[in-house]
Amino acid sequence: MIGADLTTLLLDAGNTVVFLDMDAVAGVAKSAGVHVAAEHLLAVEGAAKRRYEASLGAGGSHASGWRLYFSTLLVEAGVEAGPAGRLIDPLRAAHEELNLWRRVPADLPDALTEARAIGLRLGIVSNSEGRLEELFAHVGLGDAFEVIVDSSIEGVRKPDPEIFRRATERMNVPPAEAIYAGDIPSVDVDGALGAGLSAALIDPRDFYPDHVGSPRFASVAELVRAIRRARR
Repeated sequence: MIGADLTTLLLDAGNTVVFLDMDAVAGVAKSAGVHVAAEHLLAVEGAAKRRYEASLGAGGSHASGWRLYFSTLLVEAGVEAGPAGRLIDPLRAAHEELNLWRRVPADLPDALTEARAIGLRLGIVSNSEGRLEELFAHVGLGDAFEVIVDSSIEGVRKPDPEIFRRATERMNVPPAEAIYAGDIPSVDVDGALGAGLSAALIDPRDFYPDHVGSPRFASVAELVRAIRRARR
């Protein structure tokens, strides 16, 4: 259930605000002589997300989880394990040149505008590599968020409640007035709830149909509409 007294919307970055550019991933693979269709990568992304989630849950780093994510994505899409392993370094190089999570949903800019219009303050809490401000400027979201709390800069990562607390403290917002939305239940939803925030799961491709830990939405736009309705 979405509360009517929320003042702040905090968002994950990857697969919530910016999505993996599967065409770019397929392009890197093609340059290395490996052919895999972007639509096949998209269809199996759920398996890669679950491997990443399990890796973090077992104490793995974001960097190791990143590599596991892509190796799983490629193998599940039909690439043999050997070629998939050899693609990880070229993909990492492409990611460092310009974050591969760079596709902005068509309805997101208007959703953020609507969120501000109904009085919501906006921020980002993300497990990332310290360059989100650069990425957001590149994709036209440079002025969209009051704060960007990036795990690489902070030295703490989701699901640790501390990273969520830092965001609410910097915005001078009580955790009970904030909702956090992300795409991985045990990382995003559990972490936010542990910090005293409300939480929502963003699940555009229905990867978590049995999720019961929080409300589930297909997009940030759908979540913003739900918050607006709760205020009526």
